[in-house]
Amino acid sequence: MIIVIMGPTASGKSSLVEKIYSKYNHPLVINADAFQIYKEMNIGTAKIDSDSPLFNSYALLDKKRPDETYSVYEYQRDFRELVNKAIKSHRDVIVVGGTGLYIRAALFDYTFLEVSKNANSEMYNDISDEELYEKLLDCDPEAANKIHPNNRKRVIRALEIFNESGQTKSGIISGQKHELVYDDVRFVFLNPKRDELYFRIDKRVDEMFSSGLVEEVIHLLNKYNLSDTAKAAIGYKETIDYLQEKTSLEEAKEIIKKRTRNYAKRQITFFKNQFETIKCATIEEAENLIETWRNKNDK
Repeated sequence: MIIVIMGPTASGKSSLVEKIYSKYNHPLVINADAFQIYKEMNIGTAKIDSDSPLFNSYALLDKKRPDETYSVYEYQRDFRELVNKAIKSHRDVIVVGGTGLYIRAALFDYTFLEVSKNANSEMYNDISDEELYEKLLDCDPEAANKIHPNNRKRVIRALEIFNESGQTKSGIISGQKHELVYDDVRFVFLNPKRDELYFRIDKRVDEMFSSGLVEEVIHLLNKYNLSDTAKAAIGYKETIDYLQEKTSLEEAKEIIKKRTRNYAKRQITFFKNQFETIKCATIEEAENLIETWRNKNDK
């Protein structure tokens, strides 16, 4: 069985994993949070503590340095390799995280082509945006109609897919049936009441700063040339602004709280629209649901 625990930030996903983990026979736990992929980004991502007994049971956690990038394609590849091994050894899998795109790509028939990203490659340097768009209209008009003619990067990306694979971007997308690639996948959507969720978010942000978020960011900046992805993470971007004296500490905290609440709303919308889930308002409700599934599976 593959149990997918999803929900907005601060909804209690990690706590739910702790409650159900012991009821399974050493399940594989796979992180599905795009920023917990990065080493040493601990406080700002609310990562499970390295002292926790479950820490070493997590996969795809601390996989990359903060100066490295990690694509959805790479996540899909690494995830499926882990799950295929678990299935062969009859091991249950728990997927936990709030990055919906990672979960969709990993579990559904998303097709990624390992095409080089050469948005600034020399072969396109002397070609105008208008000429590039005309080329895309010739080979993939459907994709062209969904891209603004001045969005040079996306136009080139679609051309690269066609040139390197012989397939159009639109053709690849239409060929996907949006079906699960694994059997017996169960989705749990932790979705607390809105006022409770916002209270948890505000409390978490305060705890992050009291736990040393500023010191963590200073350490990261001194040690790494942070990737654009790492620098853009909520909590880190605002703390960097504070360190650069663009905001006060209190202003940074309030901005993080506001952006995290907005992010949580986007997560909720995505999960509602992209997955057939069973919604649970509390950790206890979700725990009982999973226990029911486990008992039926054991029969």
